[in-house]
Amino acid sequence: MLVLGAGLLVLGGLAFWRLSSSVLWLEPTTVAILLTVLGGLFLVAGIVRAVRRRKGLGSPSTVQRARALPRMLRAMRDRRYPAPPWSKRLFWIAGIIYIISPIDLLPEVFLPFIGLTDDVGLGAFLLAQLRAETGRFVEVERGNSTPKK
Repeated sequence: MLVLGAGLLVLGGLAFWRLSSSVLWLEPTTVAILLTVLGGLFLVAGIVRAVRRRKGLGSPSTVQRARALPRMLRAMRDRRYPAPPWSKRLFWIAGIIYIISPIDLLPEVFLPFIGLTDDVGLGAFLLAQLRAETGRFVEVERGNSTPKK
């Protein structure tokens, strides 16, 4: 968030100084103000998030979650951490098979860019599910939560 906020602030500043034509039917000053305000909001949110994480109050970072994945799988194998229910696991497996398989609801042959949206959307959903599960595991490891079945 810090990098995104800083980048938007820089783009907002550049838009104030360099932009002379409209963008998506918006005046240059409007675009510059929007970019600057969004950049400021993301920057403040990133600072708050970093401070909370440093104090141990924030949610685990993506790097912490990625590093926790092998530990979580070992803990599930050793039955020290409860695995998600079978219904959820079967849904994940079916989603991965759907992404890999050549059969699609929206075929890429007829709709080249739109045809990828179902695969990308399902992949994003599966990654979000994995991120949530590893986040719960990290919280249990920290002692902030109890494992849920």
